[in-house]
Amino acid sequence: MNGKLYSFDKLKEIAQDDDAFVQEMITTFIDTVSEEVTNIERLMDTDEWKAIGGIAHKLASNYAYMDSESLYALSANIEIKIKSGCDFIEIAAMARQMCADSLLLIAELRKINNDKNESVDL
Repeated sequence: MNGKLYSFDKLKEIAQDDDAFVQEMITTFIDTVSEEVTNIERLMDTDEWKAIGGIAHKLASNYAYMDSESLYALSANIEIKIKSGCDFIEIAAMARQMCADSLLLIAELRKINNDKNESVDL
Protein backbone atom coordinates (compact mmCIF):
# COMPACT_ATOMS: atom_id res chain seq x y z
CA MET A 1 0.00 0.00 0.00
CA ASN A 2 1.36 3.40 -0.94
CA GLY A 3 0.52 6.79 0.52
CA LYS A 4 -2.03 7.69 3.11
CA LEU A 5 -4.73 5.11 3.66
CA TYR A 6 -7.49 7.64 4.32
CA SER A 7 -8.50 11.27 4.36
CA PHE A 8 -11.20 13.03 6.33
CA ASP A 9 -11.87 15.59 3.58
CA LYS A 10 -14.93 13.89 2.11
CA LEU A 11 -16.26 12.96 5.54
CA LYS A 12 -15.86 16.54 6.77
CA GLU A 13 -17.65 17.80 3.66
CA ILE A 14 -20.55 15.40 4.25
CA ALA A 15 -20.63 16.39 7.94
CA GLN A 16 -20.37 20.10 7.08
CA ASP A 17 -17.41 20.30 9.49
CA ASP A 18 -19.48 18.96 12.43
CA ASP A 19 -16.68 17.29 14.44
CA ALA A 20 -19.13 15.30 16.58
CA PHE A 21 -20.68 13.81 13.45
CA VAL A 22 -17.22 13.02 12.05
CA GLN A 23 -16.32 11.21 15.28
CA GLU A 24 -19.60 9.27 15.13
CA MET A 25 -18.91 8.24 11.53
CA ILE A 26 -15.38 7.12 12.43
CA THR A 27 -16.77 4.99 15.26
CA THR A 28 -19.38 3.50 12.93
CA PHE A 29 -16.70 2.78 10.33
CA ILE A 30 -14.50 1.04 12.91
CA ASP A 31 -17.36 -1.11 14.20
CA THR A 32 -18.74 -2.03 10.77
CA VAL A 33 -15.44 -2.76 9.06
CA SER A 34 -14.07 -4.71 12.05
CA GLU A 35 -17.09 -6.99 11.99
CA GLU A 36 -16.97 -7.47 8.22
CA VAL A 37 -13.23 -8.23 8.20
CA THR A 38 -13.93 -11.00 10.72
CA ASN A 39 -16.77 -12.25 8.50
CA ILE A 40 -14.56 -12.26 5.39
CA GLU A 41 -11.81 -14.17 7.18
CA ARG A 42 -14.36 -16.76 8.37
CA LEU A 43 -15.97 -17.05 4.92
CA MET A 44 -12.59 -17.53 3.23
CA ASP A 45 -12.04 -20.64 5.35
CA THR A 46 -15.17 -22.16 3.81
CA ASP A 47 -14.74 -20.74 0.27
CA GLU A 48 -18.00 -18.77 0.39
CA TRP A 49 -16.95 -16.39 -2.38
CA LYS A 50 -20.40 -15.05 -3.25
CA ALA A 51 -20.90 -13.91 0.37
CA ILE A 52 -17.43 -12.35 0.35
CA GLY A 53 -18.38 -10.46 -2.82
CA GLY A 54 -21.48 -9.13 -1.06
CA ILE A 55 -19.43 -7.91 1.89
CA ALA A 56 -16.86 -6.33 -0.44
CA HIS A 57 -19.72 -4.48 -2.17
CA LYS A 58 -21.04 -3.27 1.19
CA LEU A 59 -17.60 -2.13 2.35
CA ALA A 60 -16.93 -0.10 -0.82
CA SER A 61 -19.17 2.74 0.33
CA ASN A 62 -17.48 2.76 3.75
CA TYR A 63 -14.09 3.06 2.09
CA ALA A 64 -15.39 5.77 -0.24
CA TYR A 65 -16.50 8.12 2.53
CA MET A 66 -13.12 7.65 4.23
CA ASP A 67 -11.38 8.57 0.94
CA SER A 68 -9.53 5.26 1.03
CA GLU A 69 -8.97 4.86 -2.68
CA SER A 70 -6.82 1.73 -2.37
CA LEU A 71 -9.36 -0.10 -0.22
CA TYR A 72 -12.23 1.08 -2.39
CA ALA A 73 -10.44 -0.26 -5.47
CA LEU A 74 -9.68 -3.59 -3.76
CA SER A 75 -13.28 -4.06 -2.64
CA ALA A 76 -14.65 -3.20 -6.08
CA ASN A 77 -12.16 -5.52 -7.82
CA ILE A 78 -12.98 -8.39 -5.47
CA GLU A 79 -16.66 -8.04 -6.21
CA ILE A 80 -16.08 -7.87 -9.97
CA LYS A 81 -13.72 -10.84 -10.02
CA ILE A 82 -16.08 -12.98 -7.94
CA LYS A 83 -19.00 -12.17 -10.26
CA SER A 84 -16.90 -13.06 -13.31
CA GLY A 85 -15.70 -16.34 -11.79
CA CYS A 86 -12.05 -15.34 -11.78
CA ASP A 87 -9.21 -17.28 -10.20
CA PHE A 88 -10.12 -17.70 -6.55
CA ILE A 89 -6.47 -17.84 -5.50
CA GLU A 90 -6.09 -14.28 -6.80
CA ILE A 91 -9.35 -13.24 -5.14
CA ALA A 92 -8.23 -14.76 -1.83
CA ALA A 93 -4.96 -12.80 -2.00
CA MET A 94 -6.89 -9.60 -2.71
CA ALA A 95 -9.32 -10.31 0.15
CA ARG A 96 -6.43 -10.95 2.55
CA GLN A 97 -4.85 -7.66 1.46
CA MET A 98 -8.12 -5.80 1.93
CA CYS A 99 -8.51 -7.27 5.43
CA ALA A 100 -4.92 -6.44 6.41
CA ASP A 101 -5.16 -2.87 5.10
CA SER A 102 -8.56 -2.45 6.76
CA LEU A 103 -7.09 -3.50 10.11
CA LEU A 104 -4.26 -0.97 9.66
CA LEU A 105 -6.80 1.75 8.94
CA ILE A 106 -8.92 0.72 11.92
CA ALA A 107 -5.87 0.87 14.20
CA GLU A 108 -5.08 4.41 13.00
CA LEU A 109 -8.68 5.51 13.46
CA ARG A 110 -8.88 3.99 16.94
CA LYS A 111 -5.76 5.93 17.92
CA ILE A 112 -7.40 9.15 16.72
CA ASN A 113 -10.71 8.31 18.42
CA ASN A 114 -9.02 7.45 21.71
CA ASP A 115 -6.91 10.58 21.71
CA LYS A 116 -9.60 12.76 23.30
CA ASN A 117 -7.28 14.71 25.60
CA GLU A 118 -5.28 16.24 22.77
CA SER A 119 -6.47 18.38 19.92
CA VAL A 120 -6.58 16.18 16.85
CA ASP A 121 -6.84 17.78 13.43
CA LEU A 122 -9.45 15.75 11.62
